[in-house]
Amino acid sequence: MGKIITFFNHKGGVGKTTLVHNLGFILADKGYKVLLIDADPQMNLTAAIYGLSTSVEYSTDEGSKWSENVKKYISLFEYLNAELKGEQCDKEIFRVNSERSSCGYLDLISGSINVASIEVDLYGIIKNRNEFTSNIPYKFERSIRKHKDSYDFILIDTSPSASSIVNALIMMLSDYFIAPVSPAFFSLQAIDNLSSIFQNWNQLLGEYQTTQSFKGLSFQYKFLGLVIQMAKRFNGGSVQQGTSFSKAAEKWINDINNSVKKFQQFAIRRGLSISEDEFKKFFGVESNPFIIQKCCDFTPQLRSIAEKAGVPVVHLTQEICNKYKDPQAVVDITKENGQYAISFRSISDSYNNIADGLRALLND
Repeated sequence: MGKIITFFNHKGGVGKTTLVHNLGFILADKGYKVLLIDADPQMNLTAAIYGLSTSVEYSTDEGSKWSENVKKYISLFEYLNAELKGEQCDKEIFRVNSERSSCGYLDLISGSINVASIEVDLYGIIKNRNEFTSNIPYKFERSIRKHKDSYDFILIDTSPSASSIVNALIMMLSDYFIAPVSPAFFSLQAIDNLSSIFQNWNQLLGEYQTTQSFKGLSFQYKFLGLVIQMAKRFNGGSVQQGTSFSKAAEKWINDINNSVKKFQQFAIRRGLSISEDEFKKFFGVESNPFIIQKCCDFTPQLRSIAEKAGVPVVHLTQEICNKYKDPQAVVDITKENGQYAISFRSISDSYNNIADGLRALLND
């Protein structure tokens, strides 16, 4: 039985989509069956998975890569619309063609700007419950959770909206959630606000919680922890020594960790968080609850190359770097103690460590 893991932070620009993108590929590389769901109307995850790197590919013109994929592959809006109405949609789920995944694979229910248009309808249904619509939240949950029989991991990229009813429903049907953050003031503020957001969601959807006599929402999600994204590296060090972070980044990381412990204490009292012992079981006895991993910032060159090549950073090779780097730049991810080698190794190690922690969830 697979695990549904939702990635949410109501502060945007914290590398949430980048995290989901890279983790999906790593888990597939390790032999797991992975479904990604792009629930953000901005559709950045979809563009990354489709490998859209230019405005021409991303255009809505007839024959463009984007328009051809939209015709063939199902979006979350189309999927939910069919599921909630009990209808069929003939479009396929997109499958990534990756030579690095032997027995695992990576699928995508793509994003759609139209997801935002169902927010009003769903909110009205939730607020004005009646005998004809009271089963809609259950249908919403079932439409996602039924895929647990086919996939090891379902990773959901949400929008950075605390008022989204779609985000609230997704959270209530999930098994776990992770909050990606960056070491900055606004991320600290966002973590401080998590308790209020979840209280509001629980209150809004409380009467739809499953009981012995009512099919509704599971309300079984548990907080896994934070992933610190885009932490500034210290320029020294080596590949062997690993990554060290700037003093400013370390200060913010410590502040964020102190803040998240307050949220975790709030959540665990309500049965909505794993314990410190469970955290260490999943992510290692030397881990620091509740920071799952500290990931260094991508150098602009590595990010640019990955975007141009239409691959996640963890799939970069020297051949890809040579092909897509700026003509005047020297980008060597194999050079011992070179800045790009250190950055690439640090990024790859961090995301692989997160993936290994998630693998432990399957046996829990």
